[in-house]
Amino acid sequence: MHPELERLHRDFGWTPDSHLTWDADRHIWVDVNREQSKSVYLDDTWRTMDDLLDESWWYRTRNVVIERALRRAHVNGAIWDVGGGTGVVSKFLQSRERQVLGVEPSNAGAVMTAQRGVHSFCATLEQLGLPSESLNAVSMFDVLEHVDDRRSMLREVHRILLPGGAFILTLPALMSLWSQFDIDGGHYLRYNKKLIRRELETQGFVVTRVGYFFVTTVVPLLLLRSLPYRLGLRRAVATSETLSASGGLLGRLLARFEISLALRLPIGSSLLVIATKR
Repeated sequence: MHPELERLHRDFGWTPDSHLTWDADRHIWVDVNREQSKSVYLDDTWRTMDDLLDESWWYRTRNVVIERALRRAHVNGAIWDVGGGTGVVSKFLQSRERQVLGVEPSNAGAVMTAQRGVHSFCATLEQLGLPSESLNAVSMFDVLEHVDDRRSMLREVHRILLPGGAFILTLPALMSLWSQFDIDGGHYLRYNKKLIRRELETQGFVVTRVGYFFVTTVVPLLLLRSLPYRLGLRRAVATSETLSASGGLLGRLLARFEISLALRLPIGSSLLVIATKR
């Protein structure tokens, strides 16, 4: 059994089989009695995108920014990665000797997460029925902007976190960059520091770190996405085109630049937030 599941059983009497069924063929926990819950993308989209994610400049750079922020904030204990997609970030964090469990409502995403060696639940956070004040850390990497009832989601995260437990998020930033890409991707909004701080503090979190990253993408996104959208040119640069960019030598140099300046500048196309339960 996974060490985190052993801890929850020992300390709280909670086991996954109280709410879910173990699918031995696919190596995931799943609720067989419910219809598949809404995911960020459909199963076929996840399958198409998955081949691009491991080598994507954007994902690789973001992974390092996330891991460094976790280390500097001394986030310890198992991380429950909610809305983890196909497990790319979870696998990366696990490779850095962190315990990670993936929670993803898409069947395809949950299965691919398991194939990457991450303990995987095909469910929403609410469907797990986790005990109150039981988890050390919850993450949502580019997830919250897809949620229509964000208050309910944040209340659930607050309920299950231990006092002082960490909530780690990345988010698309700056409404000035809003475009057809956001609409096609199912975003409800793009964030800034003030807005995410207000949403989290209203639900009982204390924001300990918040900052922008991906500063080098702001101008390209403005020119290639936002301005065409405002001019009535609805076609977005496709997600697959963005993710397939590995960057080459220039990408490696830009990645180093982005990582060194992450969370230090007053602008960027993404936000990283670390909050704790008050």
